[in-house]
Amino acid sequence: MHGDKACRVSGPSMATRCLMCTRVGSDGAAAIGHGLQNLELLQQISLDLQHTKVGNDGAVAIGNSLQNLKLLQKIFFDWQGTQIGDAGAVAIGHGLQNLKLLQQIELSFWSTRVGSDGAAAIGHGLQNLELLQQITLNFRNTQVGDTGAVAIGNNLQKLEQLQHISLCFSETHVGDAGAVAIGNSLQNLKQLQQITLNFWATQVGDAGAVAIGNNLQ
Repeated sequence: MHGDKACRVSGPSMATRCLMCTRVGSDGAAAIGHGLQNLELLQQISLDLQHTKVGNDGAVAIGNSLQNLKLLQKIFFDWQGTQIGDAGAVAIGHGLQNLKLLQQIELSFWSTRVGSDGAAAIGHGLQNLELLQQITLNFRNTQVGDTGAVAIGNNLQKLEQLQHISLCFSETHVGDAGAVAIGNSLQNLKQLQQITLNFWATQVGDAGAVAIGNNLQ
């Protein structure tokens, strides 16, 4: 997506907004959130808000709107370099809980203010997504620690239809406890075809690596 394509909507089942590297803030994001909540037939949504001025208020509005979009099958949200923190991520996590038709989700919180509370809410939001086949979560350069990673791991193991997993915790506070939870989640995912795990520049040691390795066998 490119910054000069400020707004594009394609058909009744898919909404796309590219506002990357603009001056959009929480008021603009909140307006998008309010606009989405009546699109009950929406099946796919992509929001690229990276490097904007969006903060928690905008993310909360978008998260709240998800609760009405029960036909969603694919979600792509990029919050990289924004001011979103735990409150925004918690709202998004809560919004995911009832989206039982979701098959694919990609969320990037790279270089945001999100911490373990926000990551844990995202994890808890996954637990009912039994049709999910592909998940990408990017928490690089955030304040996420073991509590957030453990919640994600504990809920991933319930998603037996998963085929593709990509998790990035590089430059976070995640340690062995978080890596062990992620590793243990893999043992129940018999449909997996692709796994990408990034723990670069974290506190993960041998115990975390061993747990991941043992559960790949």
